[in-house]
Amino acid sequence: MIRAACLAVMLCAASPLAAQGFNGVWQGRLTCDAVEGITQVPLDAPFTIRVEGAVAKYERPVLSASGARTGAWERGEGRVGADGALLLQGGSSGRGFHYRARYEGRLGADSVARFTGAQDWMLADRDFTRPCAVEVRR
Repeated sequence: MIRAACLAVMLCAASPLAAQGFNGVWQGRLTCDAVEGITQVPLDAPFTIRVEGAVAKYERPVLSASGARTGAWERGEGRVGADGALLLQGGSSGRGFHYRARYEGRLGADSVARFTGAQDWMLADRDFTRPCAVEVRR
């Protein structure tokens, strides 16, 4: 009984400790499909994830339909699994827009990470979802 309790405590403690192996700043690009009638080009924006222990926080600049910086930021976070699995959830809002984003993937032991996901947009006159991908390196 005591041995089982000790094992359970060690397993619970291992996850955050193992996730610390992914600590640091991961930088790369977010790419998303163009949206007919709304964006002029596919999205290609810088993307940064900061990992501390089992917590990952990300940010990226929100760009206009023509690709120019707007001054707004998309931000979010997620919990890093012992194996590097990570679901990032966040979003942004501003004048005339609001969206939620989710990106799922795995931080790699080789210091490369790839995520797939989507952004669910709500505009004044139209709602849409667009698929996205993230690739970052540490």
